[in-house]
Amino acid sequence: MRRRVSNLNGPAIVFADGYKVFAVNGIETPRRFLEHPETLTVRDIDLEVNVEKRRGLIELYGASRYLHDAGAKLLQSDEYGELYQIEIHNDEPLTMVKVKNSTIEPDGTYKDYFLRVPPNTQTAREAVAWTFNIDNPDEYSPLQET
Repeated sequence: MRRRVSNLNGPAIVFADGYKVFAVNGIETPRRFLEHPETLTVRDIDLEVNVEKRRGLIELYGASRYLHDAGAKLLQSDEYGELYQIEIHNDEPLTMVKVKNSTIEPDGTYKDYFLRVPPNTQTAREAVAWTFNIDNPDEYSPLQET
């Protein structure tokens, strides 16, 4: 496992002389986005040419929020969830499956979650199966969710 300096809420390193390094997943990231993440926009992310830095910005922005705000396409939906994808310049497409937590919240609702999956995923069922390390989606058929 590679250990990389990272902090989504401020400097990743602060030196004794006050010098600060701002980084996400080991990649130096503009200070303004970490100190004021509300200023980060889809345009800022889309204009970033460094793939690793762009991925860090997406993480900071929130991948599910990025999918929504950038206009991701719904590829497929079934009883397992909804599969979304958006093309990203000079990178693989961002592909995520939206699933509903099977545990009820105190207010009686169920939370939705987005899980990143490989870009060649074709169905929500295949995506959910992949998250359980099941290669054949036909083999994914839970009797009960907990």
